[in-house]
Amino acid sequence: MVAGTGALAPSLDLAPPFLLCPDIFAIVCFNDAFQRALDFATIQNLLRVCKRAQPLLSSKITRFHSWCQKAGLHSPDGSSRIGLTPSDQIALSLHCRDPVTAGRSWLEDQSARGNASASYLLARILQDDLDCSEMRRFKQRTAQQQIFELLESATNSNHPMAQFHLAECFLDGIGVNQDHTKAVEMYRGIAGRGVPRAQIALGRCSENGEGVDQSYDTAIEWYAKAEAQGSSDGRLRIEFLRGWFAFIGHGVEQSDIDALGHWQEVSTKSGDAVIKPIATHMVGWMHYLGRGTVQDKQKGVQIIRDNKSDEFPLGEDRCLACGFTEPWICYNSPGPRKFLTMCQLGSEHDWLCKHLVALCQYSYFGTIRGRDKARGIFEELANDGHSDSQLWIGECYFNDHEGSEEDMSKAFQWFSKSANQGNSYGQWRVGYCYFIGEGATKDYAKAVEWFSKSAEQGNRYAEYYIGECYQYGYEFTKNDDTAELWYCKAEDQGL
Repeated sequence: MVAGTGALAPSLDLAPPFLLCPDIFAIVCFNDAFQRALDFATIQNLLRVCKRAQPLLSSKITRFHSWCQKAGLHSPDGSSRIGLTPSDQIALSLHCRDPVTAGRSWLEDQSARGNASASYLLARILQDDLDCSEMRRFKQRTAQQQIFELLESATNSNHPMAQFHLAECFLDGIGVNQDHTKAVEMYRGIAGRGVPRAQIALGRCSENGEGVDQSYDTAIEWYAKAEAQGSSDGRLRIEFLRGWFAFIGHGVEQSDIDALGHWQEVSTKSGDAVIKPIATHMVGWMHYLGRGTVQDKQKGVQIIRDNKSDEFPLGEDRCLACGFTEPWICYNSPGPRKFLTMCQLGSEHDWLCKHLVALCQYSYFGTIRGRDKARGIFEELANDGHSDSQLWIGECYFNDHEGSEEDMSKAFQWFSKSANQGNSYGQWRVGYCYFIGEGATKDYAKAVEWFSKSAEQGNRYAEYYIGECYQYGYEFTKNDDTAELWYCKAEDQGL
């Protein structure tokens, strides 16, 4: 009908039949495929011809938005947390009941009748429920299976975003056996229709070698296609990779300045839960080490400390400082896995990447293997004179064995090498060894001396122990007020 005309004049002869069924006409007008088939002027003319449909349609859409708000599907700023196209919203608005009394029954009824938009929205709501609740494993599996079936139903009716989320189910094994090849096949189908999120998903699969051969070049090609359509996520993922390439000289000239610039861009502008914390963590290291910028250890420490989260728990306490023996339970999380992969890419080119690989292996961060290898890497880098690695090989001797006198002595020797290079954490650990009499003879005077050197650099752990020395009268005259002052210094830094 319309497709054959190519363009329609304002005096369209077919207006009266359409106006007899304005809602159906509006659905056609707002259909995504329909929009892509016509130019903007044609769509404007169609909407002008059908302006009589606007009041009826607007009231129904408002009712649907009220239902969404009551159902908790809106963010505090009023935006929808579940992306629905205009055609989705119209298709659902025509059937939405009174938002004050209606539950999900109307949505379930429409889904059962084959309404693809209803099946898609119901699946997304159930996924949201699943993410926000603590179900038993059996109920989780049942819910995941239901989500998969709803998305499959909508996909069979050619709903593009349902197909996208169904591909994610195959990628992650949600409600179905994990099948990366199938996920990539489905992503390709949507990406070819110009959906940026699918293009980005294909880029991720190429980065990680999931369902396709691993290729950073192919990943960047897909990200660039998304960027060409205005996707900031696509652009920032390219920036993220370019940061690593510049840092290690992968296919480009090595440049700390360029690496820092790329990572800062991602850190400040990305909202991605995987690449943003990784980029921010590396920005912290660059300031801490003075690479690509003027060295500012305290600024670097603060960035790394503030960047710590449940999804990316690599903060100051587990990265720059040490003294923790319990392994982490984040070996299979996306952020840690990605961080380890990027560090491994650069481990043959840059000592910091190699050090961070060892740190991940030692702490089970993104992996469950390699703690013995970590010790070897720390010792190799320590012998090369890197104070952070000297600190960590000292920690290996301090914590990993039976606590023999020989091991404690080796730990103290490595802590001392780190401390003598001005590493505030090494200074704190030397002071701690004197404080408890492990690896060195107990000596409160020497402990305070090293704690003070560390505290001068703003080390919060050393500040805390100076407070303890004042509180209990170790080397100092007992003074609760001064002790409180030092405790507050450490507390102000989050200890």
